[in-house]
Amino acid sequence: MIRVTLWISFLVGGVAMQEAFCQDGKQRGDSIVGPHFVITPRFHSAGHFPYTGALINKHVTADLNVFFEYQGYGFFVFKSLDIEDTHSIVNYLQPGIFRKVEFGPQFHVRLFFGYLFAQASGFRDGDSDYYTAAVGYWTITEKLKLENTALFFDLTESGKLANRLLVTWLLKNFRIDVYVWHRWVFASGVHATSSSIALNFPRIRLSDHVYIQNTFSYQRYITESKPDFAMRDGFLFSIAFPMTIRE
Repeated sequence: MIRVTLWISFLVGGVAMQEAFCQDGKQRGDSIVGPHFVITPRFHSAGHFPYTGALINKHVTADLNVFFEYQGYGFFVFKSLDIEDTHSIVNYLQPGIFRKVEFGPQFHVRLFFGYLFAQASGFRDGDSDYYTAAVGYWTITEKLKLENTALFFDLTESGKLANRLLVTWLLKNFRIDVYVWHRWVFASGVHATSSSIALNFPRIRLSDHVYIQNTFSYQRYITESKPDFAMRDGFLFSIAFPMTIRE
């Protein structure tokens, strides 16, 4: 299945903290006494799969992420749309549920399970399938964080693993994200590795609950092998409007 997945992010790739898997709400050590509910619409200068590390095309695309968490349990719904081509592989819907497990003030894990609706032709194309993922979040210092996502997808067809390593460094009001993705197709044994560096500009506050986040990134494959549907390299500009409904 080539319509795979994600994002959170930001998130996302450029805005990684707003991606489906990557959404982290408050930092560990903060006390969350009630539900955490965030809705994030985003626009991008290119179609991409944030969690397998592939730039797909140079179309203007959009996505919407609805994220809810309460007492360590939660769900998200992520919708990706190719504005220029409603039949491209960038069109998909990805709902999921998760459980958060804490291992101290600096490290926690989220375990995900969900279904990806490939939507190049209709609501549920034939190559739609289940996925599962584990994401580890490590706050090394207030300015340096590490995150690793192991995403298993196409579970009932031809299993694949996409691993994403993200290192985040806060520099004054800017955030620098460095990504390394590794994609492994179990049946054929084909591996592909890509990387990206993203600059997140200072947030622009619109209200107490809404702000603007702009991100600019460059991404390329560092192995000769890559999926047929992916571009070798390219730039990506993203603008996000995170809206905190409940915190």
